[in-house]
Amino acid sequence: MGIYATTSSLEILMVGTQFDTATTALCSKLITHAENEINKYLSKRYDIGSFYTSSASVPPMITTLAETLTEGYMYQRMSRGGKESMGRGKALIEPVIDNLKLIADYKADLLDANGDSINEASDSAYQVLSTTKDYVPTFNEDNELAWKIDSNKLSDIQSERS
Repeated sequence: MGIYATTSSLEILMVGTQFDTATTALCSKLITHAENEINKYLSKRYDIGSFYTSSASVPPMITTLAETLTEGYMYQRMSRGGKESMGRGKALIEPVIDNLKLIADYKADLLDANGDSINEASDSAYQVLSTTKDYVPTFNEDNELAWKIDSNKLSDIQSERS
């Protein structure tokens, strides 16, 4: 039984899947795998230990991501090589990983049940405080083929040195 998701929540999501002893055991194991994957991404920004104090402290988005990721893992593991189940699993897993990357890269935030932002870890030293991603260089003003050398370049250099 996980903190972010439970076998009973997966049983509700996976309509048509009979949760016998083996399926429930597989689901429980895959919940652990999904939670580990989520923690890998979120630990860059958040104090993951604070989510483990109670299920009420888990942000709703983490529960959603954990359930969807586990569901994708379940379809892949139960597919027995069938293309449809493998595709369904992949279709569920990819958006979760994309969302986790957005959160880890500071492009999305986690909110609590009240809609307030979750506090980041105090030692979040990896946060980017500035970036030159959208910076347009000064010399990018016209076509490179139209650039010319300043006719006064050598005299300007010489006057700076003296």
